Amino acid sequence: MRILLINDVARYLNGGGNRVVVETLEGLHARGMTVGCVYHSGEAALSPGIWSRRVDDRQPADSMRAQMRQAIEDFQPDLIQSHSTQVMASYPDWVERIPSAQFVHDESWFCSGGNRVDRNLQHCNRAHGLACLPLHYTTGCGGKSPMGNWVRWQLVASRIHARGYRHLQIQVASRFMRRGFLENGFPEHRLTVIPLYSTAPAVELPVEPGLVVAPARLVHHKGIEVLIRALHGIRDLPWRLAVPGDGPERVRLTAVIRELGVEDRVVLPGELHPEEVDRWYARAQVVAFPVLREEPFGLVGVEALAHGKPIVAFAGGAVEEWLWPGETGLSVGEKTPEALGSALATLLRDPDRCLTMGRAARTRYAAFTRDAYLDRLLAHFHQVRAQFHS
Repeated sequence: MRILLINDVARYLNGGGNRVVVETLEGLHARGMTVGCVYHSGEAALSPGIWSRRVDDRQPADSMRAQMRQAIEDFQPDLIQSHSTQVMASYPDWVERIPSAQFVHDESWFCSGGNRVDRNLQHCNRAHGLACLPLHYTTGCGGKSPMGNWVRWQLVASRIHARGYRHLQIQVASRFMRRGFLENGFPEHRLTVIPLYSTAPAVELPVEPGLVVAPARLVHHKGIEVLIRALHGIRDLPWRLAVPGDGPERVRLTAVIRELGVEDRVVLPGELHPEEVDRWYARAQVVAFPVLREEPFGLVGVEALAHGKPIVAFAGGAVEEWLWPGETGLSVGEKTPEALGSALATLLRDPDRCLTMGRAARTRYAAFTRDAYLDRLLAHFHQVRAQFHS
């Protein structure tokens, strides 16, 4: 099968979605598929034997659409899978003549506020529509620029129109995301859940007692300040926190760390190569996932399973799809430093329970390996092609 993937970049970059695309290309290639990638920025960094073509998204829409048509014509795919939102204008050129799937990673596909939460991070289940425009101001779910809100609203409206392409299949990583599409009127038979995966750890290191690891982009909704304050409240344990990742909150979080006097306990090592993140996971006693919004998937949860680590996470979103409370970790219902700190202290004080949960996590990981993901993905690709030609 000749499979063409479309993504914004064709190399490892911040965000689990980009890693998934690169590793999917390499995994399909290893299984004997002829694979290619159309990407929009930067340079490709793919294994030899993987075809690639850049279609620059900074050019006029008509020119970009013509180059996309030419790339598809040159590669001659049997199936196209897109991970990009930059290709909507090109849909008429191929989604009705080539079996196609759009993998959607987050709620910005059907929410002009970006992630369906208000200023208090309360989740919204409203279908996208005109009522969203005033709500951007009254509930704080949008930006401060009226023009910016209008532009984003129009973009989302154009994506919602993808309901009209009868052959286009939508792939999502969680049942939570699937519900969002159903709430926006997408037909059930065109929605398929394909959970993401984590690769098995390459290193095994001794556990560092008291070490909590929370890989995250440093933005407000990831809840890193709440996590720091939660651990600060644990007075009787020699805890330590590492947060691999970077982002716009780094300066403010550094100030919080200094304010609380925990500079010797909290490490913000920045954006790391996956192998370096693996080393932090390997040494962790507990993994934390303090995300304040309802997460579309939460790759950290699956990575914790792969590394055999218990995880403490705020409930909501797709967390329930990879966390088995009491078996592989603890689910925290109240999103406060006190509630999170209590759950973390429970595990940090009980290393034997951490080991037991870690073993259970490794058992559950069998459903989230890369091979399991590729099996599900290929099975759906064959289904998409069969439905298209029926």
